[in-house]
Amino acid sequence: MFHLLQLEWKKYKNYMPFRVMFILFLIIVPSMLMMFKSFGELPDEFNKEDFFKFPTLWPYLGYIANWAVFFFLGFVSVIMIGMEYTNKTLRQSVITGLSRRQFFLSKFSFMIAISLVATIYFALVGISIGFIHTNNVYYTKVIQNWDYIPRFFLLCIGYMSFGFFLVVWIRRTGIALFVYLVYIMFLELALRWLVHMRLFSHRSMLFYPMNATEDLLPIPIPKIVEEMAKEVKFDFLLSPLEATITTIIYSSIFLYLAYRRLQRTNL
Repeated sequence: MFHLLQLEWKKYKNYMPFRVMFILFLIIVPSMLMMFKSFGELPDEFNKEDFFKFPTLWPYLGYIANWAVFFFLGFVSVIMIGMEYTNKTLRQSVITGLSRRQFFLSKFSFMIAISLVATIYFALVGISIGFIHTNNVYYTKVIQNWDYIPRFFLLCIGYMSFGFFLVVWIRRTGIALFVYLVYIMFLELALRWLVHMRLFSHRSMLFYPMNATEDLLPIPIPKIVEEMAKEVKFDFLLSPLEATITTIIYSSIFLYLAYRRLQRTNL
């Protein structure tokens, strides 16, 4: 497995789209949070200090990171697989002795490695900002809401496995990126509201794959969530446990379908 990771790192470390996307992710996560310092008066439901101190910074940082992972790390998963089809290196790898199973494992292990690095970075950003801005730092304050860290890791896997699945089935990077964006930002939302609000109102609308992934680190604004809950007459967000289990199930399905496609398709 380590040998496969080394091969992947050699392949992508100088690949410009990969480097740009990952660097943008590293920049966006802390800078978007710190941007709130320059804001003037905020609505009553916000306390500006909550953005930067333990333990309340984790939900805000998590929601910002949610968007960053969606745009940048999700794109990375599509780009790094799509490159194999575009440059025909997948076929070449198989010809030169790499099995399809090994190819899948190399991509999957690299996704895990990227997710681990991103999670460590997310934790370090949160800890650094929290220690700088929190008066009277206590152990209980620091560890409160730390469940956002493993949930962030799973969030990365959720978005990247979906991107992996799409590009393996579509085999065109540009089209896969387009479908990735359209499905997450428009299509799934439209399906949820058209089916579950026009035909019947039911909590099953929350268990769509990308909605479950988003609910791992949801919007940290209780007033908005409460208003939405009144409109649909049930809790508008999945619980952390529900979001975790649902994301694991969907991610496993996406990875399995991608693996089966790689095993059966002509290269």
